[in-house]
Amino acid sequence: MTKRLPVQTPRVIHYVDTATRPGGADLTNLPPAVLALALADAMGRQHRQSIERRDQYAAWLLRREEIARHDRKVRRLLLISVPTALGVLAAGGWALAEMTVAAISTTAVLGGVVVLALAVAVAGTVGRRCITVVQHWHE
Repeated sequence: MTKRLPVQTPRVIHYVDTATRPGGADLTNLPPAVLALALADAMGRQHRQSIERRDQYAAWLLRREEIARHDRKVRRLLLISVPTALGVLAAGGWALAEMTVAAISTTAVLGGVVVLALAVAVAGTVGRRCITVVQHWHE
């Protein structure tokens, strides 16, 4: 049985003709003054773009520092408040359990459990009967 190889898309290679420019302008036939003006315009545009990119990068750095500072504040708050809240809950539960044990004696707790079990057993068996209702409806 033969293996089927994946189909590869053909690779397109584009060679730019440096003699002609888009729009049909041939740079060899332009006067030097026009070429100098075009070069100065291109250099000015490139300089403005580099300044804009530098300003955008500086703003991005400031924003990143602001986000990092906020993240540090939130992390510090969580690292302090979460263990504190868990400790308070654990201490409150422990205190509640201690108060409950101190307030109720062991025999009273066992007696209450037995009485509750008997009440559930009696309620489950006494007074229950099966009632079957058959209803005939017309619409």
